[in-house]
Amino acid sequence: MATKYIKGGDLMLFEKSGSTYTAFAFAKSHSLQIDADSLEVSSKDSGKWKEFLTTKLSWTINAEHLYTEENYNSLVEKMIAREPIEILFAIATNSNDEDGKPAEGWTAGSGWKGSAVITSVSVNANDGEIASYSVSLQGSSPLTKQA
Repeated sequence: MATKYIKGGDLMLFEKSGSTYTAFAFAKSHSLQIDADSLEVSSKDSGKWKEFLTTKLSWTINAEHLYTEENYNSLVEKMIAREPIEILFAIATNSNDEDGKPAEGWTAGSGWKGSAVITSVSVNANDGEIASYSVSLQGSSPLTKQA
């Protein structure tokens, strides 16, 4: 079986709204990072190599989007209210290089979901360019697989 490569444009960041997930609008880039803390457990028996155990896990998402007042204001209001958001980092099952965003919106496929707090929101407004905003999310729950 041939390897199926996933295009970066097919991975989307979705926010839960009611019982469905809606893609963050006008995405430029997203990144999901998963980290593990480690605890050294070396002893005299370890020889010249240190030994470690994995302890706590954490995850973060960083994203950049073209600026829209509605999307930016929504994130800032949630951040000020210290309101966590439910997110899904997933493959859009209805992506199409030719047509762009489908009329019915993006459909989330398999990916990773969890609850996150907004840790930063910043706007980039350079002269002669389209404004954009960046958002950083810190996972506040386990990251779980969405089939």
